[in-house]
Amino acid sequence: MSRTPDRGFNLFRVGGIQVAVDVSWLVIFALVLWSLSAGYFPQHEPGRGRTVYLAVGLAATLLFFASLLAHELAHALVANRLGLSVQRITLFVFGGMAHLTGEPRSPGVELRVAAVGPLTSAALAGLFWLLTRALELAGVEPLWLAVFRYLSFINAALAVFNLLPGFPLDGGRLLRAWFWHRSGDFGAASRRAADWGSGIAIGLMVLGAMQIFAGALVGGLWLILIGMFLRGSARASWYGVVIENALGRARVGDIMVREPVVIDPDLSVADAIEDYFLRYGYGGFPVASGDRAEGVLSLKMVQQCPREARATTRVRDVMRRDLDGIVIAAEAPVAEALGRMGDEHVGRLLVLSGDALVGLVTRSGVARFVDYKTRLET
Repeated sequence: MSRTPDRGFNLFRVGGIQVAVDVSWLVIFALVLWSLSAGYFPQHEPGRGRTVYLAVGLAATLLFFASLLAHELAHALVANRLGLSVQRITLFVFGGMAHLTGEPRSPGVELRVAAVGPLTSAALAGLFWLLTRALELAGVEPLWLAVFRYLSFINAALAVFNLLPGFPLDGGRLLRAWFWHRSGDFGAASRRAADWGSGIAIGLMVLGAMQIFAGALVGGLWLILIGMFLRGSARASWYGVVIENALGRARVGDIMVREPVVIDPDLSVADAIEDYFLRYGYGGFPVASGDRAEGVLSLKMVQQCPREARATTRVRDVMRRDLDGIVIAAEAPVAEALGRMGDEHVGRLLVLSGDALVGLVTRSGVARFVDYKTRLET
């Protein structure tokens, strides 16, 4: 297990797709485990010891998140097969997310990528139901039957919830595919689907408030939080479409900083602060020996170096050495670069030709390009 550049951990790779968990996932994992081992299973199958409920609850929790991962992997594998690039899946407090590096090329691609998730969850619901029936006939302990009965129910609920017609849920993406098919206008379809997503989100928040007034505080708060998340996601997805339309067919090489200012890896951190960060005012710099890229040094990395050690600590000792995820080719679309910066939670990517550093693309540079292009074309 390795640390991600943001707030999570990489777990493993499946079919070339990196599976990671955000630290917020630990919260929901603990809540699900507690609710199952202290509430659901003792209520449905009373009379067992606390340790037994904890073991059964842990098994059910792990299988639930395995089901959630299967849902996201189905999206990712189909997307990759249809020409969309998904290199990463992240599990977090509200479920899971397959990180698409671009938008679908046609309504048919959108439909297939969106539909496979709920279909996978529905298939898992049926599989766990059949397993429950088979184990029941075999005379298996009722407590374990409750585990598979729960997994059947939760996967069915996951399929139904994701089919809500609110973008960016799977149902919202199916709705966008329909609007797109009818109008032929991807932008207009995205806007309508995002509006539906905002409407669904507001509905969930109203339902949550009603539950709170009815005495269901935890359930009501959870619905409100989900509604707030969906509304923010709908807006962000729409803004992403706007940005991608503005970027058009622009390539990284068109907007990158050529011959960027670089830091020598053997420079002291103190000198890097004085001669680079304070002089240029940038938030980070490529680190290179000659034209060979070796890493990236950001302001945050410098801040983490103790003041008293900065004069004797070399840049190579505190820089990010792992270039995986922060390099891109000059021929790549700018939209891909922006998506990768979002996935990696970084503000800049190194543009390489082989091992040679040929440029730098920054989030602020992309934003400036989008701003200027939008102004000049309206």
